[in-house]
Amino acid sequence: MHKTRTLLATALALVLAAGPACKKNHPPDVPAVPTGPQFCFADSVGTFKTAAVDPDGDSVAIRFDWGDSKTSFWSDWVASGETVAQSHSWSDSGTFKVRAWAMDKGQLTSDLSSASLIQIALRRPPNAPAKPAGPRRAVQNTPDTFTTVAIHPDSLNVAVRFAWGDGDTSAWSSFVASGESVRMSHAWSTANIYAVTAQAKDTGNARSLWSVPCSIDVRPPDTLRKWRYYVGAGDGTYPASSPAIAADGTIYVGSLDSSLYAVNADGTLKWRYKTGGKVRASPAIAADGTVYVGSYDSSLYALSSDGSRKWRIISSHRITGAPAIAAGGTIYFGTWQGNFYAVNADGSLRWFHATGGNVYGSPVVAEDGTVYVGAGGVLFAFNPDSTVKWTHTTSGEFRSAPAIDTDGAVYIGSTDGALYAVNPDSTLKWQHQTGGSVLSAPAIGTGGTIYVGSLNDSFYAFNADGSRKWQYPTGGPVYSGPAIAADGTVYFGSGDSCLYALNSNGTLKWQYQADGMVQSAPTIGADGTVYFTCEDGYLYALKGTSPLATSPWPKFHHDLRNTGSINAVGWKHLVMIGQAQHVSDSSGFTFNIGNDGTVEDTINWLEMAAITPDSAYLRDFQIAGNEGIGFPLPGGTSGKGAGDTLYFAPVTIAPGLTQQIHLVLLDFHVSPVGTSAKASVVGKSFQFRFSDGSTITTAVPAPFLSRGRPAPRRSQ
Repeated sequence: MHKTRTLLATALALVLAAGPACKKNHPPDVPAVPTGPQFCFADSVGTFKTAAVDPDGDSVAIRFDWGDSKTSFWSDWVASGETVAQSHSWSDSGTFKVRAWAMDKGQLTSDLSSASLIQIALRRPPNAPAKPAGPRRAVQNTPDTFTTVAIHPDSLNVAVRFAWGDGDTSAWSSFVASGESVRMSHAWSTANIYAVTAQAKDTGNARSLWSVPCSIDVRPPDTLRKWRYYVGAGDGTYPASSPAIAADGTIYVGSLDSSLYAVNADGTLKWRYKTGGKVRASPAIAADGTVYVGSYDSSLYALSSDGSRKWRIISSHRITGAPAIAAGGTIYFGTWQGNFYAVNADGSLRWFHATGGNVYGSPVVAEDGTVYVGAGGVLFAFNPDSTVKWTHTTSGEFRSAPAIDTDGAVYIGSTDGALYAVNPDSTLKWQHQTGGSVLSAPAIGTGGTIYVGSLNDSFYAFNADGSRKWQYPTGGPVYSGPAIAADGTVYFGSGDSCLYALNSNGTLKWQYQADGMVQSAPTIGADGTVYFTCEDGYLYALKGTSPLATSPWPKFHHDLRNTGSINAVGWKHLVMIGQAQHVSDSSGFTFNIGNDGTVEDTINWLEMAAITPDSAYLRDFQIAGNEGIGFPLPGGTSGKGAGDTLYFAPVTIAPGLTQQIHLVLLDFHVSPVGTSAKASVVGKSFQFRFSDGSTITTAVPAPFLSRGRPAPRRSQ
């Protein structure tokens, strides 16, 4: 019995001694909620982290459930509470729950943790970049810059590259924010038309489609253009302002920015006058240099050559046509509301007449003073006293300026597609259908050929009997009236953005590609320079070979000044340009004269008249740089007012007021020849008669013409 008790005690002691070595194992605690990205693209790797604590302090391994029916492998053993990270990629889009559980070395596992949500999106590439923006034309081997914008649907940064269309593709740009513009430049070595495109990629190297192409016409260096000056873009609608050229070579042209521009012959701005509305109308220049122009603000403006306003007369409606200037100085113009006006040179209203139809185009004046203008579908012939001489009606509307031939025939186009030839007694001489509206102002060549454009994308030459001489197809409608050079070249613009130069037989001499429709009629300077405006907003000056022809009606509104007034062929006339200026001691003065006619004018003497005091005469002078001596009347007696004649070497002045001579009159004497007495010219008036019959009257220092008293409804 004792022995048994001893054995039980020993066994109990062994059990008690072994108790700590056989303690119970507990599973790890539930891991912390996994942390990781909330958004990820499909097939991209997302990394999550968590940690688990084992209550027994044992090492743990962690495994992730990715929520897409896939789980990770067990991690390596880590100390209790140590963070474990594992990565995964999801192949489908959607929202997935990422959870984790832990295991200790006794193979006991925890419950799953709470879920962390991750949104998986299918990877989207950038959108195709916008169509590259850049110039429409370029010059060989000259870099031009293009710009584009690429947007990423997921707002990722993007890089852009350009394919230049010549086999060359740029390097990728640096990465920029979605929607930020990217600029790159390129030069093309060969003349051709190229398609420039762009492509984008994101930071994950996902690439967009190529953009819509932008076309660029690469040409050899421009050998025709002398210069161009920006005067404001057009809007693609008829009519457009056609340039007028003044005595000193200044080019005047209206703009849709509500201004009249005066541009120097070298392409620099002389001045700009702002009106209250668009200036579609072409300006016209009077013999004294006054510039008349109409505006959409319903006003006709009279501006001095320095850009200051002389007067403004307000009409009934907008003015789109050029005013016509008659030989006596009367200015004629019409309005959209159908009123036709005659205004005196001082700005006072002479008369107006309601026509019953809109006056879109420009009036013209015949040699006998008859004024022709289209209003709606009626061609009006007005007498200078405002009475209607006759009317001629057609089925369409007249929207262009007429041209007048040597026999008095009036040529004018109509929206009914015909060019009309109307005799000076109102009877129809002939008409010719073109197949499109005729909004082009006709011109008449030296051989009697009539040139005109049509909206059927063609330019026509008609014989004087109305038969078609030839037809030249263009790539767009022809709004532009032609201008004819002395060598027979015919210039006109087209809606295909080209200015054409045709030989008189209808063959192409050359064509110049601009950057917009060419709707205005070109003009030709005395040195052959061809001027025209374009819808791209520029006034262009191109090299020409010959001045304006001395034909019956060589261009829109007849002459370089756009007077719209016919004169005899070979008309020549000298005018004063600007104001007379004192010499330093006031004993004489200087002034400039120019040729206001259509042919060269040669002079070799001038006669002085209406001099005050009566005993005054001018002895010494210079003209065109040559010195000379003026003598009194042929009998050799001292001057008594009229009769002092100054002789000099012949001086030839080109037409169009583009060349000037400088006349300097010095040693103003009131005593007999041979004395040194002088008198001041200040406040005295003079009249000069040149060998061609032209007369000029001036007072020093006042301007040589007075504008008279203000007229009603005129704004200064």
